[in-house]
Amino acid sequence: MNSDELLSLYEIGEREFYLSDLSGATLSEVNLSGIDLSQANLEKAILRRSNLARAILSQAFLGEADLSEADLRKADLSGADLLGTDLTGANLSLADLTAADLRGANLSFADLIGTDLIGAELSQANLFFADLRGAYLNGANLNQTNFSGSQLFEADLSDANICEANFQKIIYNEKTKFPEGFDLTQFEAYLICPEISLPETDLSGFQLSGVNLSGANLFQCNLTQANLMWSNLSGANLSETNLSGANLTGADLTGADLTGADLTGAIMPDGSLYEGK
Repeated sequence: MNSDELLSLYEIGEREFYLSDLSGATLSEVNLSGIDLSQANLEKAILRRSNLARAILSQAFLGEADLSEADLRKADLSGADLLGTDLTGANLSLADLTAADLRGANLSFADLIGTDLIGAELSQANLFFADLRGAYLNGANLNQTNFSGSQLFEADLSDANICEANFQKIIYNEKTKFPEGFDLTQFEAYLICPEISLPETDLSGFQLSGVNLSGANLFQCNLTQANLMWSNLSGANLSETNLSGANLTGADLTGADLTGADLTGAIMPDGSLYEGK
């Protein structure tokens, strides 16, 4: 089956394409939401920016496929072969990736909010700046996985193999679960919670929406382009902090010290663009 045949059948309402051979197919920027491609061969297929929300891709072969910026929300990828697959910037929130093979996959900047990765194989995968809030990684193989810059609020990594994994400059909170005995102090990792002291820390570009940093010491922090929507910054020390280009929509700045802070181009709590005096 080729791309045109699949799209024509999908257009008239067909959704079941399990066991199809679509290796090398070009299906970029198309709507395939809800499609059943279980056990299909999609090796090296190009699905960049396509809508695959709620798609069934269980046990599909997607080795070296291009799924960058694809919408895979609530997709079933359980047991799928994603060896070396490009998932840069893809949205995999609430997707099922249990027991999936993601060795060497590129998941940098991907959204994995609430994603089920229990028992997944992620050795040498790249999760640079990925959003893993509430993700389930317990029992996963994270050998030499790159988590640098990723967000791990409420993520569960208990019983995971994290040998030689890189957790440099991750952000996490008190509900993040790491394997018993794991020493996070070997990395420059940032605990985000009330009253925390993080002076002169580079948090530029981080996703910090809705976090509670009330009373935190953020003196001379770099928060350029950070997303701080609806965050609690009441009573925080933000003196001489760089907030240029930051999004502070709905943020609570009650009692915060903004002496000498750079707010150039920042979106203020009321949604207006900062206008310097």
